[in-house]
Amino acid sequence: MALSPLATSLIGSLLQRKLPARGAVFSLVVCLSGVLLVLTNGELKRLLGFEFNHGDQMIFLGMLCWSLYTYLTQGVSRWMPMIPYTLVGMLSGLGVISLVTTFSAEVHPLQESLVISGYVVGDLLFIGVFGTVGGYLLWISGVKQLGAANASLFFNFVPVFAALTAFAYGQTVTSLQLLGVAIVIAGLLLPRVVKWQQQRFNRQEATSVN
Repeated sequence: MALSPLATSLIGSLLQRKLPARGAVFSLVVCLSGVLLVLTNGELKRLLGFEFNHGDQMIFLGMLCWSLYTYLTQGVSRWMPMIPYTLVGMLSGLGVISLVTTFSAEVHPLQESLVISGYVVGDLLFIGVFGTVGGYLLWISGVKQLGAANASLFFNFVPVFAALTAFAYGQTVTSLQLLGVAIVIAGLLLPRVVKWQQQRFNRQEATSVN
């Protein structure tokens, strides 16, 4: 999933037939290095010995679908409001899941939903409201304002927040992983700081000329 910003940028570059901006390339490289540091804890040999099993392949295809969705959202959001667009996405996902479960003999969603506990229902409501609908609305809004390539850079925060969540639940977070978190944040902020400084300098130059 850490490849999602890179995939989104490449999809945009191919379909628009133009190279990404230098600031975006800088953020991609720096953030990806930080993410890899968080994921591997500095042991890069994990990447060299990594093998793609069936589950990895499905996650990789899901990442490509998400990157394409992010890019297409940039165009669709210009003529379709966020709420209907999110509703269409949710209904489409419901249709696909329903179709898959229909042909899966070991899955019985209706029967299983009748025997789940109130705790599980609360979890499902939280995931549905905040993790799905709320998350999609915020993501679409961000893509609309920043563009697909720039918005996708913030996807690098997924492993960062995963590490912070693990720390909150008592798991150990190493100093190298914290360094990776700092690198991800720096990769996102530095190009914007440089841009803000350049804009400020241009305004000062314009004021002095006037």
